[in-house]
Amino acid sequence: MIHLPTRMPDLSPARERVQFAVSSENLRAAAAQTTDPSILLGLSFMVRSGQDSMRKELGALASASNSQYTPIVSELCLMLDRIDAETVGELVHRDPNNALGHYLQGALLHVSNRSTEALTSFRMAAACSELRCYDSDLGEALFKAIDVLGLEGLDRLCALSWTIGRWMSFGSVGFQPTYWAMTELAKSADTETRTELAEVLLSFAGQLFVTNFGNRYFALRAVESALTLKAEFAQENPMKRQGYAAAVYGLLAPVVSVPGLKEWWNHTPQHLARELPAYIQRAFAAADRQQLGAIGEANLNPPASDKAAFETAKDRVVQTATRLLEVASSDPDGIMGPYLKSIPRNELAGQGGPLWQWSPVEGLMNKRPELFQAAAAFNEAMAKLWTAGENDPSRKNIARMMDIGWALSAYASKHEQTYPENLEVLRESTHLKAPLETNSLRTGRPYIYLAAGEKRPTKMNDMAQFVLLYDDEPNPPGVFECVFASLGGGAIRRDDLSDQLRRRGK
Repeated sequence: MIHLPTRMPDLSPARERVQFAVSSENLRAAAAQTTDPSILLGLSFMVRSGQDSMRKELGALASASNSQYTPIVSELCLMLDRIDAETVGELVHRDPNNALGHYLQGALLHVSNRSTEALTSFRMAAACSELRCYDSDLGEALFKAIDVLGLEGLDRLCALSWTIGRWMSFGSVGFQPTYWAMTELAKSADTETRTELAEVLLSFAGQLFVTNFGNRYFALRAVESALTLKAEFAQENPMKRQGYAAAVYGLLAPVVSVPGLKEWWNHTPQHLARELPAYIQRAFAAADRQQLGAIGEANLNPPASDKAAFETAKDRVVQTATRLLEVASSDPDGIMGPYLKSIPRNELAGQGGPLWQWSPVEGLMNKRPELFQAAAAFNEAMAKLWTAGENDPSRKNIARMMDIGWALSAYASKHEQTYPENLEVLRESTHLKAPLETNSLRTGRPYIYLAAGEKRPTKMNDMAQFVLLYDDEPNPPGVFECVFASLGGGAIRRDDLSDQLRRRGK
């Protein structure tokens, strides 16, 4: 689960030619050969994540010729490198009428326990006329940069999907914590402020909905949060409350799967379309048996009895990845281009006209059904590979810890949000039932239980970092398997664990 502040992961392109093309040395050399600010902006867009000084260097060259690019470069640093007080503050300074910076500033202030200032930032965001992602400017710049770099065919497809996929992933990192922050702020506020925050959430949703196709998913989640708050206000009117509940159900139901009835990979066409750039980028690694290890699902280590099925699942991944790349490589620009085109604004919406415009991506969905069929097949193959490795020791170990985590959460819910003094209390209270053990599946030693007697964090951002219990034997990559208060299973680095132990007095 994402928490703020955060740094974006540096995901390497899966083709050697593209890795060279986006290296700092090559981008700098390409920049030295042009004075076109749009090309320079495109080169800045293609800088790898975490290299914000390089992104700013190229961006400064673009801005020197076209000052309108200055806020775009600030936004790129935020969306592709890191979300923190510095990057958000720079965007607010460079682009004060862009709602994006104010929303993120509000989210950061909220997680820093500065509620009054957070509310002010959210109000400023909602008062802005738009939330700008600069889709079309970036799209034009990216295609020019790729032309200058001489990328064609599969290299072109790889570069486009890698760049656009990273840019689109910002929604999960930036928008999701923002609507969580507003919802949490409302819970501790008075009735008037809660009502206001529900309206701010609706404004946030409206601003997102008219930007681009990828952001429409997060617009729906913001509406869902707003309607949930409104339902809580309507306690005295049961029918009105149920009306809000029905609206939330309509938004939420399509993203919920039922084990045994609907496998989680059978998503809607809209989900497939939203994830298409990321799927294509993963397919470059998956189509090559030698690179398949770069994909987490392929690195599982199931027992000998499952090896044959696991290898068969790998073969299927390679086949479907190859097919997806074959279909997508027929027209890289036509397939990736719609993701960087702004949605046409419907100026007549308030005058009895249609409520919305379809996005260019939805036009692509109608024109290229075989593309999305190939993406669905690849997604299903990846999911089946994950299932084939379900008996991997680390996976089973984390699954056991997650079961304990759910029991701890259930206990805390009934005991004033306080976790039990020890894990044996869970058995006595029947929250944890045999045969579930509290020892590591890898070492046989007891898990280290950190949350004894502690209060459950109230903020999602804190829950995403608060370790409940962990395995004291680091896995081969050198991280400790654990479960967080958010009930997500995962791993934590040694330095981060040591820092948490220190802060919690352990």
